[in-house]
Amino acid sequence: MRYLFFCLFLFACKPDYNVDPSQVEKALRAQENEYPETKILGETRIGNFEITLAKETPLHRINFVRLVKLGYFTDRYFYRNVYEIGMQGGGEFADRLAYLVPAEYPDHLKPERGTIAMARYDEGNPQKASSPTEFFIVTNTEQAARFYKQYVVFGKITKGLAVIDSMQKQRSFDEKPVIPVKFTLSLLKD
Repeated sequence: MRYLFFCLFLFACKPDYNVDPSQVEKALRAQENEYPETKILGETRIGNFEITLAKETPLHRINFVRLVKLGYFTDRYFYRNVYEIGMQGGGEFADRLAYLVPAEYPDHLKPERGTIAMARYDEGNPQKASSPTEFFIVTNTEQAARFYKQYVVFGKITKGLAVIDSMQKQRSFDEKPVIPVKFTLSLLKD
């Protein structure tokens, strides 16, 4: 019985990560003053890395910072290792949120080594709206060039790219790391 109450307590205390799917842009823009940060710390067992988010992609930045502050990216995994392109992590299939982030494609933000971009739940999505939780870090500029204006680049690794390289060298089978690397994201002072 105590276990049941504990489970109900945990569920009741879980933050609501979702945004009304019909009002995503409006809701995120309304929260811009609450989530002005641009610096993120990623902690892993292999080492730490830092991300600087681009101000030119405000919807993606606000969404990402909001989820970091709400604790969504605590004890998550890099669950996909695409050797020739990069590492993918964040919320997996069972943990998807019920909204998409509208696409933002400034010309100068390209998928280059060290950039961070959002993945998509559905490749059949003609607006190319992004997953709110799944992201990838590019490790090979040449191989990722085909992703230009296909996936929203919204930041860059500014410290610790060697940590990402080390994660990518971890043994994998069919793009799945044998021992996935757990990470937690938190905010850094700008």
